[in-house]
Parts: sequence; structure tokens; C-alpha cells
Amino acid sequence: MRLLSSGAEHWSCKPGVESSILSGGRPYFFGLCVPTVIQRVSCHVGHSILVQVQLYAVETKMKDNTPPVSPGPAGVDEEHEFNIDDIGEVIELEDFDIDAESPGLSGADDDVDDDMDEEEEEEEAEAAAAVEDMASLVFTNHKKSVFTCCVSPDGSLAASGGEDDMAYIWDVNSGNVLHSCSGHKDSIVQVCFSHDGSLLATGDLAGYIQVWKVATHTKIWEFEVEELSWMLWHHASHVLLAGTGKGEMWMWLVPHGNTRTFPSYGSSSTCGAFMRDGKRAVSGYEDGSVRVFDLKSGQSVQQWIPEEAKSVPVVSLDTHKDNNLIITGSYDGSARLLNVNNGKVVGNLNCVVELDNDEEPERPVNHIVEGVSFCPFLPNIAVTSTLAGYITFWDISSQVSRHVLAHDCGSSQLKWHPNEPLLYSSGLDGTVRSYDVRSGEPLAEYTGHTQNVLALDISRNASVLVTASDDATVRVFKLS
Repeated sequence: MRLLSSGAEHWSCKPGVESSILSGGRPYFFGLCVPTVIQRVSCHVGHSILVQVQLYAVETKMKDNTPPVSPGPAGVDEEHEFNIDDIGEVIELEDFDIDAESPGLSGADDDVDDDMDEEEEEEEAEAAAAVEDMASLVFTNHKKSVFTCCVSPDGSLAASGGEDDMAYIWDVNSGNVLHSCSGHKDSIVQVCFSHDGSLLATGDLAGYIQVWKVATHTKIWEFEVEELSWMLWHHASHVLLAGTGKGEMWMWLVPHGNTRTFPSYGSSSTCGAFMRDGKRAVSGYEDGSVRVFDLKSGQSVQQWIPEEAKSVPVVSLDTHKDNNLIITGSYDGSARLLNVNNGKVVGNLNCVVELDNDEEPERPVNHIVEGVSFCPFLPNIAVTSTLAGYITFWDISSQVSRHVLAHDCGSSQLKWHPNEPLLYSSGLDGTVRSYDVRSGEPLAEYTGHTQNVLALDISRNASVLVTASDDATVRVFKLS
């Protein structure tokens, strides 16, 4: 879970949500560790609340039935030695428990709360009826918020996971469940298909990771880490990479179980990615630092450590296809361009859009840079998105914004069309939007969700767009 804050006013998650799927892992909400929990709320956004609430300090804890930490699959020794020879050739290829008691919430106040709940339900029902559902299919097997989704490379299958501790593999055309990924005892915050679509990895908030063989619907590997923050597959092999709230980064060759651990530097790993050469990986941290690791040696080969007074959590990052740049997004509304070769900060992008003097915001503005990405088709273009509702297209060379698009809601995730310079953004208003990067013009809107869209994915063949939402559904939109 992550906390949205501005001065004395706060937004947070509704009861039952343990973590933000945007960064996952320890109780994070948009980049910050949450020491507080709400007394009463009506809705949440990706997971930020849209209404002002009063916060009570309580102890953040995982579910009591979270599985214990295990040493990993059979065959992995206690030292987690990583046999790099086994993957050398591959790498050389191109819910909160609310215990706080609050006075005055009994008797007549309960009746008032019931009335308010009924009114809110009626308003939500009216809003849902007013939304045009453009989805070709709605997957409704989840019982609570869906935090994460992905689609297979050929666009035939989707996987989703959420607050109900369940992940599913299902057919995007029929909605039929092909396999229920059981065994998790905490919210599923990560699901991802391998590069060839043969394997699916599922990870929960507590750090329990399972890998499933898609063709046979069988579990072939499992492992336990502490406080999973993020997880992804190598783009050319069955190598799985993950970062944790404790600050470690883990790499496994699946299903053999060969393991390498990259050390913690005392701060939570909040986001990560492989470099495009497939030989290095990068991680961003809560203390504002960024490190690049060599996968073969396991050593840090480049790092950027901010001055303590300027330490701001990194919440998003991406790597350039030319292997020379990293872009990071931070909690303070800034993005940085980092040169991987010389270790220099070569650009600082201010993603805070100032309002005119005569304009007053209806609510405190949160400028967290939740999404950053390099355009794969136009190498001199980068994109940033903030929770304040601004998507900015940047010229990397001049570090000047080409286009700034304003919306009434923030964006939880950015995704590129696989074949064209088109950008897709998942909105916290329940709408997915697409844009032409060359002109900066909005192209289309994909509606149907009645609450925040928390995740999206596009098949490699550009046939379908899949979205996950707080409304407990996953929707499929046909792109071709």
C-alpha cells in the first residue's frame, strides 16, 4: 500500500488492501511506507483514496496466515549459490486489519453511516449505468480488487491476480478459467508470462512466488522472499528477477532453481528492470538511489546516490533500447535521465505542471511520477505520467516537453503498442486512453470499468488490450 499525502491531508487505501500493485512489496502506496491506516473510507484509487479521511496510527502487518519463509526449491543450497554457467549462454543472447477504536461510531452514528453507504452504493450504481462498456469480454471470477494482469504473447490467454489471494489463467475469447493458481495466502500483486508464453509467474504480497507451466497447468517451481516489491521475466530466457522491501534483488533460473542474490543497501527496492542487452539489471530504491548490476558477476557496476537532504523515493524506471540511458520517476514530481556508461545525471525533468494564478485546485495535488518510459519507436522521446493527471512527452536531447496532456485523474501505468508509436495509459477514473506520440493527440478511450484501472497489458501481436480494476473485474478490449 502506498500513501498519497499533501500537507495535513491524506488519501489511503480502503480496508483490506495490503499493498499497491504499482510498486508492490512492503506496505507501499505510491512510493512511501505506510505507518497509518484509515478509519473509514468509501473507495480507493490504485490504491489511493479519492476522499479526505482521518488517519490513525496502527501497526502494519501481513495476514496471519501468510506462509512461512522457505529456503526455496529442492536443490538450492543454503548459500544460494548461482551457477552462472547454466544461464551464461542465455544471458549472452540479445487487506489491513482495522483495530483502531474511534469514539462516536455507535448508535445513531451507525445509522448515519448506513445511510451514507446506501447513498454511495446508489451513486456508484448510477455511475456504472452511465458508462459505456466497450469490452469484448468481462472476467468476473475475482471477488475483490484486481491488482495485476498480463496477456500471453499470442493474445489467446490472460492471467490476473488480486486482493482475494487468487490468480487465474483464462481464455480471452470465452472467459473460461483454464487454471486456478491456488496456494497463495496473501494478495496477488504480480503475474507475468515468460517471453515465450510457456510459463506464468505469480507473486503475492508476502513474497511467495510460484511458477506454472501453462500447457499442463502444473506448478513447476516455488520460492519465498520477504515483502515482494516487483517481479519480471528476462526478455529472452526463463530467468526471473524480483526486488524486495528488504532491499535485496533475487534472480532465478526456472525451473532448475539456480539462485543469485544481489545484496541490500539498506533501503527498499521499489522498482526494477533488465537492461536491453540482457546482461545487466537496474533497481530503484526508497532512499532515492539507483544501481545497475552485472548479472554474471552479481556486482554493482554503476550507482547514483543522492545527497541525504535530497533523498526522494524512486517509484518508477525504464531503460533505453540503446543501453545508454535510464529514466527514473520520483515521489517529488521529478524525473531523471541517467547515463549508464559514465554514471552521470544527464537530465532533470520537472513533471510538476503549475496552475495559473487564478486557478485553485479542488483537492491537494499529488505529483508523484508513477510512470516513465522511453518510446521504442522514436529513440529521442520519453514519457512521464503523474498522479496529478499529467502525461508529458519529452524531447530527450533538449529536455524540453513536446506535449503536455491534462486529465482529471492520475495514471497508474503506461504501455506501448507493440508495432506503432502509440501509448496507452490506465486511468484512475476507470478509463484507458491511447495517444499518438508523434502529434501528442489523444486517439481513443476504452471504457467499461466503474472504478480505478490498476493495470493493463497488450499482447505482442497487438490483438487485445487487457485491464484490471478496483471494480473486481478484468476487461478485454479488441485492438484488431
